[in-house]
Amino acid sequence: MKKIWEIDFRILPLNIRGDRGGRFLGLFIVLALITSISCSRNPEPLEVQFSATVAVADSIDQTSDYSGFQFLVFNRVSVNDPIDTLFFGATDSTGFLQGIIPFEQTGAYPVQLSRNGRNLATFRFLLADDDTITFSAEFPDLNETLEIDSRENRAMEVYNRVEDSYNRVTAFIKAGQVPAEEIPFEMRKFADLYWEVYLDKKGTFASKFSLEKAVTILNELDRADMFRKINQAFDEEYAFGLALTLGKDYVASTQGFDAAVSYLDSVRTLTKKDDIKKVVEQASIELHLDSLYVDKAKSLLTRFERNYEDEDDYSFWYKNLRFELYELTPGLPVPEFEFATADGDTVNNQSLLGRPYVLEFTLMANQLYQQQYDESTVIYQIYGPQGLQYFTIPFDESVNTIIGFYEERDRFWGVADPPSFDRKKMVDEFNIQFYPTRVLVDSEGNMVRKYIGEEFEGIIPGITETLIN
Repeated sequence: MKKIWEIDFRILPLNIRGDRGGRFLGLFIVLALITSISCSRNPEPLEVQFSATVAVADSIDQTSDYSGFQFLVFNRVSVNDPIDTLFFGATDSTGFLQGIIPFEQTGAYPVQLSRNGRNLATFRFLLADDDTITFSAEFPDLNETLEIDSRENRAMEVYNRVEDSYNRVTAFIKAGQVPAEEIPFEMRKFADLYWEVYLDKKGTFASKFSLEKAVTILNELDRADMFRKINQAFDEEYAFGLALTLGKDYVASTQGFDAAVSYLDSVRTLTKKDDIKKVVEQASIELHLDSLYVDKAKSLLTRFERNYEDEDDYSFWYKNLRFELYELTPGLPVPEFEFATADGDTVNNQSLLGRPYVLEFTLMANQLYQQQYDESTVIYQIYGPQGLQYFTIPFDESVNTIIGFYEERDRFWGVADPPSFDRKKMVDEFNIQFYPTRVLVDSEGNMVRKYIGEEFEGIIPGITETLIN
């Protein structure tokens, strides 16, 4: 059994690069949506059997009356939302409590343990249908005596052992302490270990996490095997999110656009759940847009709107993609803009006519932008002499953040001075939803393409073709 605060209670894995391969349905978003679909909208409330045994050390209380330890299991969407109580109960004189915790959606829920109006501890329970949670502890040595046992906890304990080993090895690799020729072997070993946990602990959070981790490692190591693993895992609904991102990208890169569309169509036939079918349709529309089949994407989006116009769950995605399709597609004039650079130059869409350019919208504190800065520098140093102009438009609230960024780095291109532009207008007209976002514009002032997050990896072919044209 594992102490509660040693368990990693992530509902979604954190090592996900969310923008790759999808304009709005990045891997993180897709997996979150698939998880929500698979865990919610149950016709009947889910239940967990719960029992607790709490004692007090004789050195503190010699009455042997262990009553009044209160357990509150609740749900709260955000700190500003009211508490939704799922379970409340108190121990009897022997320190025992038993009951049923009802809930609507599988997940990690906060638990508050108190006595005599004093909060003693706060932790989380993993709630999954038909599970049994057993709690035991002795005060005052809660750190040493608290134990929680359940099917989900036992599975998570196995996952955490693999995860801890993986994190140690990757730390050694980053520190240069693992010979380069041994790295593929080490990564393959962990992909296999995660896959074993997925197979052995099916139906648990640990299984979902392990499937995602195995597939993500293989995506860097052996994409063909990654693809096979995804296609072997469709009995787990979590696999659909992986198929719509990594699986689709693999097919597109190895077999082309038509094969990727066919793959999404085949994935759609593997589920009877309407919600998952909708996500597949969304991925197909984005694939058409990203592949510059704009007219077909518009047609598919119109059909999607007709089928699901009454469902609010998809309004955000739909409105954003519609804006992209009708306002920011390649060939359309770039939205009007104007700003002053830190060097005192006034820049707008008219003054830049005659040369292609890149506008990048970001927060200087954004980790991904910082990781990509060296790559941006190389791109500018290669293509700047060939006529490419480059501008950064920072959206940071504090000018000191921008100044601090360049105190540690050289600056090679123009940076917009925040007071000189309307941030909200920029966000609205360029539909900025993720950072960093870059827009490539040709010499005639027309959109070439919008690159979101890690899509930046594909900007070089766009720049090359634009300069040639």
